[in-house]
This record gives sequence, C-alpha cells and structure tokens, in this order.
Amino acid sequence: MFIDELQYRVQELVDRKKTSSYYTTPDGLAVIRQLVKEVDRRDGIVLMDPFMGSGVTLSSVSDLVRPSKVIGIEVNRAPCELGRRVLSSLYSDVEVVCDDAFKVGWRYRADLIITNPPFVRWHLIEDRDEVLEAVVSHGYKDYVTRRDPGLHILSFFLMDYILRAGGYAILVLPASTFYTAQGSGLKRLLRRNYDVLAIVENLRGPSFSDGSGFKELIVFLRKRSLPFGDALTSVYQYDGGLRKLYSVSLARLPRLMDRNWLSLFNYERAERLVKVIERGLEEGLLRYLRRDEIVRGVEMYGPEFFFIPNRTWSIVGEDENYVVIRGPGTLRIPRRYLVKCLRRPEHYSERAVIRDPGFYALAIGDEPQDDLRKYVEWGEREGVPALRLGDRWYQHVWRQLQTKRPYGYIFIHDKVDLTRNRVLANYSEAPLCASKNFYVIRTDNPLIAAWLNSSTMREVLEVFSKRISSSWTRLLEDDYLAIPVPSRRVSVNLYDLEAAERTVREYLGIS
Repeated sequence: MFIDELQYRVQELVDRKKTSSYYTTPDGLAVIRQLVKEVDRRDGIVLMDPFMGSGVTLSSVSDLVRPSKVIGIEVNRAPCELGRRVLSSLYSDVEVVCDDAFKVGWRYRADLIITNPPFVRWHLIEDRDEVLEAVVSHGYKDYVTRRDPGLHILSFFLMDYILRAGGYAILVLPASTFYTAQGSGLKRLLRRNYDVLAIVENLRGPSFSDGSGFKELIVFLRKRSLPFGDALTSVYQYDGGLRKLYSVSLARLPRLMDRNWLSLFNYERAERLVKVIERGLEEGLLRYLRRDEIVRGVEMYGPEFFFIPNRTWSIVGEDENYVVIRGPGTLRIPRRYLVKCLRRPEHYSERAVIRDPGFYALAIGDEPQDDLRKYVEWGEREGVPALRLGDRWYQHVWRQLQTKRPYGYIFIHDKVDLTRNRVLANYSEAPLCASKNFYVIRTDNPLIAAWLNSSTMREVLEVFSKRISSSWTRLLEDDYLAIPVPSRRVSVNLYDLEAAERTVREYLGIS
C-alpha cells in the first residue's frame, strides 16, 4: 500500500469543517483493501473517487488493481494537486479534476468507486440549493426524503449515477445514514438496485476517518443489472483484522431491525428482542402508539428565561395568585402565566414518579405588564435567543402550548447514558408539560412507564438506538412509534423499579 505522509498533512491547508475534508484512516484503508480483493474484475476497469481529497483511497489500492483509467475529483485545490501528482506516479492513465463533484461528476462513468464522501452540516454548504437541484434533476427526487438531506446522502446519489451496472462501490459513511429519516431514501435505493455485500464497523475507534469523532461504517456494494434481489450481507467488525459475525438478508429484516442497521452488529440479541415484541403483539399485550399520542416537548430558545427558577432567579414565595422570584430585584409573577413543566432529565433521574416538576414554564399570551414587564425587559438585556423570533418573542412558549399541546403523563428522556441513568422515563398522575428534552406520551397508563424503564427496553436502546457518543444514546419520535407499548392497564408500583420490572416481566411472560 502506497501512502505519502503529505497526503494527510495537506488537510491542514483546507477548511476541514466546511468541506468535510476528513481522510480515511489506515484502519479504514486496511478494510478497503480487504474488500477490493473481493471485487470480481480488477483489470481494465475505470476506478474513481469523486471526493478524492489528496487521493488517499486511490493510492492505497494501486497494487491490487490494474485500471484502464483512474478518475479523481476534489474541490480543494491543494490536496487536489497533490493527489494528481501522487496518482500519476502510480497509474498510467489519470484524470484529476479540481472542481465540485456535484457540478462535473455527472458526466463520468466508473466500474469501481472507492470514496469517503463529505459529511458536513447542511447549513454550512454555501451552494446547498444548487447541489440539491442537481441531484433532483438527475432523477433522484423520490429518494430525497428531506429538504436538508445531508451532503453524504446526496453524494451517494451522484455515485449511483456514475456507477455502471455490475460495478462495485466501497464507501465510508456515517452510521447515522442507516438509522435516520434522511437516510431512508438511500436505503430504499440500496434495496432496489444493490447487493450490500458487506458492512463493517470499527472496534478500534468510532470512526474510519482521520480527525472525525462520528461513528462510521464501511459498506461494500455491487450494483445489480436488474432491480431487487436477496443476496446475503456479511457483517464484520474490524479489530486489526476483519472478523465476520453473521450473514444476513436485508430484504427479510424485521421492521425494528430494518429501521437501524447498527442492530446488525448485535443480530442475535436483536432477533431475540424482536421475538419478544412480536409475541406480545400477537397476544394483544402490546400495541403501537398512535402518532397523536406522542409529542416532543417545548422548544425554549432561552430556558434560563422561560423556566423559573433559573440561574438568575429563584423562587422565594408563592401564594394563590403570584409566585415571588428574586434575582436582580424581587418580582411578583402572576400564576396565570406559569405552567408546571419538566425541565431537564437530570432533575428527575433518581425517581420514576414526579409529584412536582419543580419548575414553571413562562407562557405569556398577552402584553406583559408591571413586574412581568420588568422580567421581559431583563430577558431583552440578557439577549435571550428567542429575540430573533420578532417583537412578541416572549409569546413563543405560549404559542407552542396552544398549538402542540405538549401535555401528558409519561416523559421519555430524549437521550440517556445507559451506563449511569437508572430512570429512562418518568410518570405523573396529573398531566404536565415538558421541555424538548423529553418525548411526552399523552396516554395515562403507568404500565407504559414501567415498560420504558424495564431491562427489556434498556436492551432495545442498546441494540436499536442512535449512538451519539461512546455512552450516550437516543431514539427519536418515529422510533418510539415503531416500538410497541403495553396495551392494557395493570397495577404497577413505579416507586419501586425492581417491583415494576417484575410486573413487566410477568405481564409479557418473560422468564
């Protein structure tokens, strides 16, 4: 394998964050080399990397392929020119283009694509509308599921256009590609047009990219000549060598596993959990939530203003009509503007049942007067983020309470650390509102809260959830709609989580 040290050092000359110039690590290149050896034809092919960087991926396989032509495209000038020099010394026919792949890449065709496409936040892309239009205009409208799909998603559609039928692609992609809504269209295209020959995760670190902390996977694809098929996918982990775990059929995955392909790396546990859930559904013990039963909590755009108490103001007195707060002065806030509301999960991590959330949300639906006006003026001086919402910015929370109606009885923590957090969801006998750090279930059934705090649900989170760091994980609203909850109401002691666990296991018949 040939790699010049300068091919990594040149990254220092570009805006890596803006253009997502994270080059594939030696671990990633080792995986790529193993997968290239499985390509049927490696002589006389067109080899391409439409997001070339300094040519790291194409350099790394120069001893394994004998292409008739090598094509690289790179938007950053310095790595592009370096890549041209390096690749020209390794291959006989090289075309390197220093330009935007979304502008020039559509005219090329290739038999083998090896690349680490850009993964950059959508709002940082200056010409994002033009990029999206280019992809849509080439026939991918039905596969773009969001207006902010992510550049890595659009990159795949460009590569699909370039890759000939029967050709192969080896791609380094964010793991989120395979469990978020924005990746659903990409997965649909994969099922239709590709055999997913292998999928690899890295055990030596979350990423396969230099300087990236995001979890990434390497996927090995073969483009079919005819749509749809049922080739098996090899699931690997890399720990210095490729270790095969299973061969699975993506076409036959249960619904819950198909939502999150990271579950493939825990296939046996995932399959066992799916069986428990499917049996509960068949016996009528579980059901799916309706969309109107779950809602995300309130977005505050300045919780240190919209929540009382906060860092500046503490509650020093309450009566039937007012709550007295003290900070840079003492103010009396009328109760009609205050709504009991859960603030952050860490305030409720020691107990499942909430008697009093300990916070009020400030819901101002009219023109503030007297002490409330003074509090609003303090918020303006503090530069509350909600100021960007216009002159009546202080009505922001009130409007959400009127439209979203984020009130309920069960409050699922938006993200959890499974190694430390004992309580994953809270319950209140009276309806409360919550901040955006919770998903609110409107249905009053304490057994649902017990289920969400059960060891089975912890396993579901470990296997099927979105890993956002080495220890923190989360599910999104659509995920909770795909995970059934108890359909019946039975007596359960939520003050004792071990007793609640026994109730859940007895209810589902889990030994």
